[in-house]
Amino acid sequence: MSTTTITQAAPLQQTAHKKGKLRYVAAGHMPQACPHLFHLPEASEIQDERLLTLHNMRPIPTVRELPASADHPQLESHGFTAVHHPTTLNAAPYNSLSWRDPDLLEKYYLPETEDMLRQITGCKHVVPEAFVLRAAKGSDEDAVAIQVQRSNEGNQGGNGSEPARKRSPLDLVTGVPQFIGFDPTQGGGKPSAKVHLDYTPSGARTHLRKFHPKLTDAAADIIKVEDTLLAEGKDLKTNYKESNGPRWAIYSIWRPLKTVRRDALAVSDQRTIQPDDYVPTIMKFPSLGQSGILQTHDIDSYLSRYSESHKWFWVEEQKPEEVFIVTFFDSDAEKEEGRASRGVLHSSVELPGTEDEEVRESVELRCVCIW
Repeated sequence: MSTTTITQAAPLQQTAHKKGKLRYVAAGHMPQACPHLFHLPEASEIQDERLLTLHNMRPIPTVRELPASADHPQLESHGFTAVHHPTTLNAAPYNSLSWRDPDLLEKYYLPETEDMLRQITGCKHVVPEAFVLRAAKGSDEDAVAIQVQRSNEGNQGGNGSEPARKRSPLDLVTGVPQFIGFDPTQGGGKPSAKVHLDYTPSGARTHLRKFHPKLTDAAADIIKVEDTLLAEGKDLKTNYKESNGPRWAIYSIWRPLKTVRRDALAVSDQRTIQPDDYVPTIMKFPSLGQSGILQTHDIDSYLSRYSESHKWFWVEEQKPEEVFIVTFFDSDAEKEEGRASRGVLHSSVELPGTEDEEVRESVELRCVCIW
């Protein structure tokens, strides 16, 4: 009697951890800020390249499975997580082009993502602030930098409207939520291959106050408590935890539009980052919701120096149904007894041998959550 042995391929989550190239600020160097909107210092300022182990997060749980997935990175402990979360736009009759339609994103993806965030975080309110479409190779200036500026220039001689379009370029980049990289004449933004955290605590607080009046109005209770403490000469980190101000956080919800073959998103375990690793820098943001010439404001951000303690995670061959949730800031992390994580260093990562793969396409939704 003969027997047949069937050898199955090892599932993706059991593959050996891979290595990827991540870029840090070199020891002793203080980078110069970039003049372009939304951009970190130029690549020439971030030249400490490291080939580091990337820990694969597979298998990816559903939202319902997440709390019981003890071995999976969690928002409270690691500062990020990833879940299997198909949306309406992942199924027929929709396709990858549907993700470039702001109306469809607002109709379907936005409420589905808000519901997901409430389930995962327990927050009461979700305030969407910006969609960012990335669909090009990385460089120091791209559609993310120039779309707001050019749309504003078109507005200075009139209202910037284009009746033939559903929304003008000006409408896309000056409303809330803001749509960056969606102007078909400019193309999408590009991956950022620089280890960074978009907001320091002070940067996050500046963002609430200056990004757009609608965001400021939504955060009125937070700002009232913080401004009262500041007027009394009290440090927010020390005193906000004892105030009656609501907990609030900024999250990035990051989803690929096709299977990721290059320039994957990598995120660091916030428990492996030490205060001395951070390198302060500034990013320029637009002050939206105002008439006339575009105003900008500076946001305090972080780059990083390399440390052997850093531990990096990714989702190998991440699919459109798989979504990252990444913490940018959480006021609860400032409490001594707080359970939330600080913000998370993250970056696109260069995978050796993938240089000829298709350009990564992704949609990022940034939200403020309030408890």
